[in-house]
Amino acid sequence: MRNTSSVIEWFKNIQDKEKYTFISFDIVEFYPSITRSLLEKALTMAKDHTHISNQDVQIIMHSRKSLLFDNGTPWMKKGHNDLFDVTMGSYDGAEVCELVGLYILNTLAREYGKEYIGLYRDDGLAAFKSTNGSKADRIRKHMISLFKELGLNITIDCNLKITNFLDVTFNLNTGKHYPYRKPNDHPVYIHRNSNHPPNIIRSLPASISRRISATPTTR
Repeated sequence: MRNTSSVIEWFKNIQDKEKYTFISFDIVEFYPSITRSLLEKALTMAKDHTHISNQDVQIIMHSRKSLLFDNGTPWMKKGHNDLFDVTMGSYDGAEVCELVGLYILNTLAREYGKEYIGLYRDDGLAAFKSTNGSKADRIRKHMISLFKELGLNITIDCNLKITNFLDVTFNLNTGKHYPYRKPNDHPVYIHRNSNHPPNIIRSLPASISRRISATPTTR
């Protein structure tokens, strides 16, 4: 799931929605939990689908070295003896996160099929058909176990008919979706005289219009 539009399209493609329930999960501290071993597995998987040279791999792994220093000493994670890290807030870190996310999806797809399961960074959403309480609990326990094998922890909610994902609420009972905003979350737009690139400022009205049009407000 690349963005809100792709999630909405995914939801629309679920047939007989009333027969499904959601399972929503969140990867705890995703970026800092990505290990060298997990990234190496993701790169190995990626090589089956596209060309990645040994030099590319070396560059990717070399870029994982931390650049934080404390009193002249490089910072490293507790319990680690190298400088490997996946930093947040940078394009490079986000791309590594995306790659590992694809590996996670590939792992989940082998267990549950790929049609009705998706992941956006550290947030995941799946739809399962004819899932009662006991079956949903078995899936919950199995998914927790799968993520632990990858060195990751998740929080998970099962047997949901209504859920919030990204900035949209999805309702399997009614088949409708509508905008979702977290409590106390107020939209803030950049000023027209800000120092953002002019092309960004010019494109904002059209971007906002597309976003509003893409998400119906009816419930």
